[in-house]
Amino acid sequence: MAAIPRLPQSCFGLDIGGTLCKISYFEKYTHSGEDIKDIELREKVNKLITSQEPYGETGKRDTELEFDDEALGGRVYLMRFESRKMEAFIEMVKASTVVNEDTIVCCTGGGSRKYAALFKEKLNLIIRKADELGCLVDGINFSFHRRMKELYKVDHSTFITDGLKHFVETPRLDAAFPFPYLLVNIGSGVSILKVTSASSHERVGGTSLGGATYFGLCCKLTGCASFDEVLELASRGDAKRVDLLVSDIYGGGLDEYGLSGDVVAASFGKLTNPEVRESARPEDMARALLDMITNNIASLAMLNALRHGTDYVVFAGNFLRQNRISIARLSYAVEFWSGGKRQALFLAHEGYLGALGAMLHGKPGAAH
Repeated sequence: MAAIPRLPQSCFGLDIGGTLCKISYFEKYTHSGEDIKDIELREKVNKLITSQEPYGETGKRDTELEFDDEALGGRVYLMRFESRKMEAFIEMVKASTVVNEDTIVCCTGGGSRKYAALFKEKLNLIIRKADELGCLVDGINFSFHRRMKELYKVDHSTFITDGLKHFVETPRLDAAFPFPYLLVNIGSGVSILKVTSASSHERVGGTSLGGATYFGLCCKLTGCASFDEVLELASRGDAKRVDLLVSDIYGGGLDEYGLSGDVVAASFGKLTNPEVRESARPEDMARALLDMITNNIASLAMLNALRHGTDYVVFAGNFLRQNRISIARLSYAVEFWSGGKRQALFLAHEGYLGALGAMLHGKPGAAH
């Protein structure tokens, strides 16, 4: 990515995924001589954003991740809600009259196609569509360019309890670190990219077993209604009550293969026992499912890191938001299976990087 341009007016960047819609709103600083209509519209948007939290049933503003940016010339606000509420969101925007035909809305993700006609019908807006994976990389490049505290690593042995993030030096886009790196984006599903430089990336793999898999199955298994509720439940669970361990099969570890007795041999394997099925607790099911999904992602990440010769594996996506269990597990897996030769890194803005990348397309006159 070249130098970040100063955005000439306020604009929205939307990343509409299969489960969540992430919004990045750029609010331009007021300056002398500005059209009063632009100022009034911006104040109306600001009031809508700052006067209420949460937004409806599933909407939330992530104030701790918002920031001012002198280079862009304004402040960036970040919000999210479940994509299934898209029609209600559009109706709210319409009722609040915070957009007009000049409002710039740049959109990425599957929803940029799915809801394009609805934006046009209800709001008379033609949204600008941008490549999903390209926006993700642009968002990461943007954080590097700003010298933000973005990349961090964790001590997997303590992170679940202390939540301490060890930020690494912010990379320069023209420097070697961390290129090439493997980027594992965990959203509804999982996409794996090899990022060779700030301007070069390719999708090299992925899986359908991602965040939506976990959320959907967990809701069915436990009766939870929100992702935050699911994670809280999992934090109280003990996966060993339902997972079949190496020690359950062999009576101990298998030293000759480097497998300790507490390694999972079969996720949910103990549920073949009717008595265990009867006594299984919802929190144990939630934790075992979280571990299973995370372990599968870690395995795919390591296989691709080996295949493509990348020393750094960078994990992104809203699945990791406030998800200490998975972050610690991914960090441990990369270190263990690489013998300490590879390192897992994480991104502070997690699921918002695609929306930030889309926002940077908000230059008047850009192609739709």
